[in-house]
Amino acid sequence: MAEFITWLDIERQVKRKFKFKSELKNIKAIYCYSSGMEVEYINDKELAISDLNKIFNDSLIHKDDALVLSLEIGGPEYFIELIPAVGLKKDNNIVYPLWREHVYVDNIVEFKQPEQWGDGPKFCAFHSFKGGVGRTTSLMTYASAALENNNIKKILLIDGDLEAPGLTLWLDAENLGKVTYTNFLEAIQYSDGKFDTTLDFFAKELRKSSISIDGNSKEIFVLPSALSLESIMDMPVTPDHISKNIDNPYILSDLLRLLGNKLEVDVILIDLRAGLSELSSPLIFDPRVEHFFVSTIAKQSVVGIGEVLKKIHNSVNNTYRNVSDKPTVIISMLTKLLRESASYTEAIQIVNEAYPTIEDEDEDMISQSIELLEFDFDENLMSVSNIRDALSLLKKSSIYENAKDWIADVELNESSEGNEVSQSDDSGLQRLYDTCQSFQFAENTSEDDMLVIDPIRNLAKNYADSLPNVVSIGAKGAGKTFTYLQVCKSKIWSNFIFKVNNNVKSDIHANIFPWISSTNLNEKVREQVADEREKCLTEISAQSTRSLSLNVKKITDALSVDTTNWDEFWQDLLVSEIVGDNKSLKDLNDHLINVDKSIVLLVDGIEDILFAPEKNAHHNSAIRSLLNLPNAISDLPNRRIGLICFVRADYVQSAIKQNVNQYIAKYQQFRLEWTPESFLRLAYWISAKAEVIDANELDAESSSLNFLLTNLERLWGKKLGRDNSKEASSARWVFAALCDLNGRLQARDLVRFLKFSADNMLKAPSNGIKVEFWLDRLLAPEAIRRSLNSCSQEKVDEAEKEIKPLEQWISILKTVSPDLKKVPFNPQEVGLDLALLTSLKELGVIYEDTDQPNEERFYLPEIYRTGLQFSSAVGGRPRVQALLKRNLGGIPF
Repeated sequence: MAEFITWLDIERQVKRKFKFKSELKNIKAIYCYSSGMEVEYINDKELAISDLNKIFNDSLIHKDDALVLSLEIGGPEYFIELIPAVGLKKDNNIVYPLWREHVYVDNIVEFKQPEQWGDGPKFCAFHSFKGGVGRTTSLMTYASAALENNNIKKILLIDGDLEAPGLTLWLDAENLGKVTYTNFLEAIQYSDGKFDTTLDFFAKELRKSSISIDGNSKEIFVLPSALSLESIMDMPVTPDHISKNIDNPYILSDLLRLLGNKLEVDVILIDLRAGLSELSSPLIFDPRVEHFFVSTIAKQSVVGIGEVLKKIHNSVNNTYRNVSDKPTVIISMLTKLLRESASYTEAIQIVNEAYPTIEDEDEDMISQSIELLEFDFDENLMSVSNIRDALSLLKKSSIYENAKDWIADVELNESSEGNEVSQSDDSGLQRLYDTCQSFQFAENTSEDDMLVIDPIRNLAKNYADSLPNVVSIGAKGAGKTFTYLQVCKSKIWSNFIFKVNNNVKSDIHANIFPWISSTNLNEKVREQVADEREKCLTEISAQSTRSLSLNVKKITDALSVDTTNWDEFWQDLLVSEIVGDNKSLKDLNDHLINVDKSIVLLVDGIEDILFAPEKNAHHNSAIRSLLNLPNAISDLPNRRIGLICFVRADYVQSAIKQNVNQYIAKYQQFRLEWTPESFLRLAYWISAKAEVIDANELDAESSSLNFLLTNLERLWGKKLGRDNSKEASSARWVFAALCDLNGRLQARDLVRFLKFSADNMLKAPSNGIKVEFWLDRLLAPEAIRRSLNSCSQEKVDEAEKEIKPLEQWISILKTVSPDLKKVPFNPQEVGLDLALLTSLKELGVIYEDTDQPNEERFYLPEIYRTGLQFSSAVGGRPRVQALLKRNLGGIPF
């Protein structure tokens, strides 16, 4: 039974269940007063009473011949009078843009919408739930960016905060003028519909007090909230009064925009009152106005903004026409410490949950339906005292570049001659596809196909005058086999140094010896490796040469013997082939001294042979001993033996149980991992190899980050939309789509991603991709987005054959209900025991959100999610976006 404290609670229930609903057909109207309720009914009286029971959850009380509701205060009885009426119920088709109306509305599109605007100024409103969060400062940042744009000549700033003015108090006396926002509201209310005369008057007065910038080339008009704080203490007319217009509830926005037209401005920016205030709601609930919401990560601020976003989402659902109409959320006053806090992640999650994307089975989990910006705390901005200072100082703010992008006047089909990609450039797309198809697997590369990234460069720099003795750790797909083959093809260590280290000559003429190789190489490449091996063994006068396959057999045989001493085994395997049985590592080194030779051992593909380090103790012991082989080599006097052992990161974690972090740190500078910078270099290098976007191979290794970002815009655009849209940065989106939730990327995934994107473009007509809309780039946003599912599926299919823990889990998942395969998930519900879960976490397949206390705290990165056929659970998408925002926060694009 419902509880009503006063009669106003009853009125709220009527609004909630009846006023904006059309289901109850037997009641024509309900009028609530302090003394009681009048109900006009049609059809049968008993049917009307039944409808009333639906409204009041069966709380109606029959007392004698009357109907009453019980009140806690002001009653105890609230009488209901039933009045027969004629005619049909007239559906209410108007919802005023006010909080007290929207709170009860489920679907605003069923009601009257405002007329779309034609040409005219951009109209933007800045709002916050709490005051003091940097709302006015954010607005002035956009004003500053607008005035820097050559196409923007005039802007109108409106201080709509009618309780705690901000912009008004930044005005110098000579720019205060004599008209205000409160005057404007009053003039509209009592203009008898003669709006043109009112607008002419306000435009004339605002011209008298305008602020000139850069001589008279730019002009700012400011409509202050009031001339004094006393003026806002008595406001007979407020924005909600204006909006209670049955013919046009959105008339306030229309008239402010018409004022902007009178002043010939290009942009209108209004600073709204904070909170859930009707002083702001007419502008907040107008879907034609572009919205910017400002919040810190403080819970009381961000929860409030979340509630505002929920109502905005409902009010504009299915009414937006352009992606630029997305709301922008500015997280303000951020510091490095705050970004690392759980509150930061929670804040990102709250705003994404509040304004969700339209649920779609095929939609990725990383795209956001809002634009999310970060405004760093700057103590210098705390002392801003006037508009001119703000315009100057805010050019240094962390959102200034975003503001410049927003204001950029970019026409939909604009493309400069030097930056245009031909609509029919199928040959370039085909070259990109073919290049990626070839480069996707290391064995398809030639000797010259090598992008030098920092780990490889560090290897050459550190060992230009000595033999390497390192373990190069990398994730699956990080380029271990690729680098192995490049070193192998160099034949002599000094050749590799020369190729990598800017043509530096080295005196270390050691022969490259492919000692252990991946068993997954194709036959042609395997023969090439075997040939290099044979030549090396001949060069160093080896006594008992073996094939690669025989080495594999010896390792396999040793695994079947429980008593194998793996420290001795690896040394015997190496030494016996060169100097015979029953010899030591020192004997091999002495032999090399005698023949005046040196060798660099190459090891790769141990996961093909020792594939179960978590479950098989022999595999684990074998890997651990091999990883410790550098210790034995380093003890040799006058050392003539070098070693580069390429190994997967999860194998190191499994085999080295003690001091694993110390072990990894020892070889950290040689770790094969793809940073955001090397990700850009690889994308540009592939473009150069494919001969697209005029990319040059040499620039891939030496150019600045800004050079790469700018030139890659010709590959995938600046944003996944027009440059002045609120869509995500293309480079950042691709990186986020391909990396795991710790921000680790595999090079092969970028290659395959570009392959599928190029393929989508080649099939553009059948895919419905309108190539003619994207002449400024080779790959259209739709082609990029659609490639993610194909990329994920191919990655999973490939990884299933090569990664045993993943193969095991995929087999288990075939028996798991699709209802349980949702992100986030409970590991026990999807067949994961602790050992398998640990392995997949180390591989980056699974991410544990340790900030969450519940069992459903495990996530999949996008590059695995769709391939493993997981969908998004309620709340999954916003949390993934929050985790990526936090974990990728430091990337430079």
